[in-house]
Amino acid sequence: MEVPHIHHITHKKKWTEYLLDFFMLFLAVFLGFVAENFREHKADREKEKVYISNLYEDLIADTVIYSNYLKDNKEFSSRIDTLMQLMKSPDRDRHLAKIYLLARLLTTHTFSVIPDQRTFSQLEHSGLLRLIINQKVASEISSYYLDLDLILGHNNFVLEQLTEYLKESGNVFDAETMYHIRQDEKVPSDAKLALITEDKVVINRFLSALQYLYGSRLLHNKLVLERLQDATALLALIKQEYHLEKK
Repeated sequence: MEVPHIHHITHKKKWTEYLLDFFMLFLAVFLGFVAENFREHKADREKEKVYISNLYEDLIADTVIYSNYLKDNKEFSSRIDTLMQLMKSPDRDRHLAKIYLLARLLTTHTFSVIPDQRTFSQLEHSGLLRLIINQKVASEISSYYLDLDLILGHNNFVLEQLTEYLKESGNVFDAETMYHIRQDEKVPSDAKLALITEDKVVINRFLSALQYLYGSRLLHNKLVLERLQDATALLALIKQEYHLEKK
């Protein structure tokens, strides 16, 4: 006995249906891509705000460092001027108490300026500077931190001049008296003051070291003032571009 075959009726898709299926699949993938891209963009903008805020705080700290140095340098320069005049004065020995005090206190000043590069270094070394999409701000930030090398490099030169000054002062001033001045920030009342040499060549070497130290600080002062102006301008730009009203 033969079993009858059952014929299934199949519906053949039209090409428009295939096109619709493809379109729906494409749309789903595209929307997924857009959503993911939006999430990444939003996350990047949030990171940008955080890093910009941190950079802003670093710059504020820099302006404080610069301002304090410039203030310190005024006192330093005044002390060197006075010391140079007294050392060359005909009645020098009448002013030995002040000469000793000034010669010792000169070494208590700030000789290195170290700006805060923490946030910028983090961005630079991790390749995250790309997060700062405002090209004007990004350019000014890079320029500012590049110019810091001028200060950092000059720090070493100033310290070299300070080392030379310390060496030459040891040939002119009594070490024990200088020690007590550093301890008490005043000349000991019972000190029998005198220079340990009257050799004009030795004294001249000391004064030469003094004026080279003075000159190195003058240039340092110029570089620090320029960076203070740059930092102040960059703070204003960031505040304007990122609407940091509360800063």
